[in-house]
Amino acid sequence: MKDLVIIGAGGFGRTIYWQCDADYGNGREWTIKGFLDDRPHILDGFGIPKPILGSPFTYRAQPDEIWLCAIGEPQLRRKYAAPIVAQGAEFINLRTEVAFPASCRLGQGIIFERKVQVGSDTRIGDFATILSMSVIGHDVTIGDYVQIASFAFIGARAIIGDAVQIHPHSCILPGVRIGERAVVGAGSVVVRDVPADSTVFGNPAKVVFTR
Repeated sequence: MKDLVIIGAGGFGRTIYWQCDADYGNGREWTIKGFLDDRPHILDGFGIPKPILGSPFTYRAQPDEIWLCAIGEPQLRRKYAAPIVAQGAEFINLRTEVAFPASCRLGQGIIFERKVQVGSDTRIGDFATILSMSVIGHDVTIGDYVQIASFAFIGARAIIGDAVQIHPHSCILPGVRIGERAVVGAGSVVVRDVPADSTVFGNPAKVVFTR
């Protein structure tokens, strides 16, 4: 049986801990070993019975360990996962109560919260995080390190670039392309392509900031 280690012990990390605790695989395929976080006391007072094992920048991954990275912001997720990825560690996909058509293609280290719907022939890249109640249409492409918040809708054939953040209740219309590292504000309706490194907001969504 494998030992599961969660990178990140903040609010999202604690949420994912409890999802893992209730997951079918817990106690059958793996057990939760603990967390990596460079804040050794961050779990104090939260009643989680697993320790901080160390920092992701100094920890040496073991052959019997499997991994999840539970950090919300895409660039920080990439930063904190990178030292463990570089060691060749095995990152699993957490997909509690989420069913997929056989035609979907999934990368590694993806976290799905409960009640996510995914259409046929969709491709989801490494370390994407898709939160509860989101709906993803057919033939969608989602890049690496994407964060899709709760109640988002991604229409058919949309293309979501690497490290994009899509905030709650956003609607991406079919066929729209979202450039790398773009941010879609909460409740936005995106009807046209979004340039890389830009933030859009509104209905219809318009660029309000460009990095």
